Amino acid sequence: MKIISTLRDNRINASNVLIEMGLSEYAELVKANLQNNEFQRKRVSSSKTVYSLLKSDLLIGCVIPPVVLALNSEAGLADSEKASIDVCTILDNSSSIVILDGLQRTYTILDLLDELDGSPEELARVAESKMRVEVYVGLNRLGILYRMLTLNTGQTPMSLRQQIEMLYSDYIGANVGNIELLRESDGKYATQENQYVFKDVVEGFNAYLNRDELPFDRSGLLENIRSLEKLSKLNQNTEIFEDYIGILDAFVRRANDQIGGTKLPDDWHEESATPFGRTVSQVFKKAQAMSGLGAAIGKHIDREVLGGLGEARELVERVVSENPEDFLIDINASLDWLKNNTSKIGNAQRNFFTFFFRDLLNDESDTFLNLEQSAGSALRKYQDQNV
Repeated sequence: MKIISTLRDNRINASNVLIEMGLSEYAELVKANLQNNEFQRKRVSSSKTVYSLLKSDLLIGCVIPPVVLALNSEAGLADSEKASIDVCTILDNSSSIVILDGLQRTYTILDLLDELDGSPEELARVAESKMRVEVYVGLNRLGILYRMLTLNTGQTPMSLRQQIEMLYSDYIGANVGNIELLRESDGKYATQENQYVFKDVVEGFNAYLNRDELPFDRSGLLENIRSLEKLSKLNQNTEIFEDYIGILDAFVRRANDQIGGTKLPDDWHEESATPFGRTVSQVFKKAQAMSGLGAAIGKHIDREVLGGLGEARELVERVVSENPEDFLIDINASLDWLKNNTSKIGNAQRNFFTFFFRDLLNDESDTFLNLEQSAGSALRKYQDQNV
């Protein structure tokens, strides 16, 4: 394994290191990371035939395009290490490696080496075959996400949400300030005020990046890259994922302070046995509400209604409720109307919460910082645009 060259990528404020290594060296470098990272994309089953051809090519010494990796910023490298990266540093931090481009080639290499385990001579020959690997060093998470999107625009790209989950998976189980992110598969529930379901938070952050509360689709890839391009220029030295979580948590805490222990009355609506949320936490800790918050803040920043995430944080800590029970009744009634009058209920709820937060956080709105009034205006605006 040897470093061939190091180039500076000023676009994403990182170094790009080109390394030549044997197939077996590459397998050892990434194998543990593939096994440990639950959010790494899985094998693409539809491409088995294509990659079986690649396997045959590798057997006869085919040179494949470089695989692109990144050392996650959580590796904690000092600036001096980033500036003069060496092989030992990369090997020592292999657990922080993320595959940006070449995941299916990686699976093919691992499969081939496993299949040759019973043929020592042929295994030794193939294992020593050389390949090139690019490693980005010094990227912040948004820079990694931007590069992943620009590299993975083929037939089977990971969704933006998958890529965000992969990049931020180390936050699961850790405290961000006093905030705890939970994984549903662990059997834990967000019962405490400071607990949130990780995948729902990711959906909200995704909405912030996209400036769109609706789930990301491939047709919007180009526009999404443009949004990320703008964000990466503005946020190369900040951790906006933590900023977003901080805003979400500050809002939930403030809403709880205002609503207190008030719950939706049991007889609020005899025809609806399943209200959207009986408490303020149940209302705002759902993915639909988080997506609405993320999209609304993003749109306000783009339109200069908000000066940035810092101003959004200041505003959510000032929201008020004049009548907590009325708020819970009104917002559940609005969401119940959507359930009974829309075909795509989840999307309609996301639209509703985007209108809600846009009014709540706009100082030119008649419902500025008022929870009850914003709940009412959100439904009216949804109906005006969709009915």
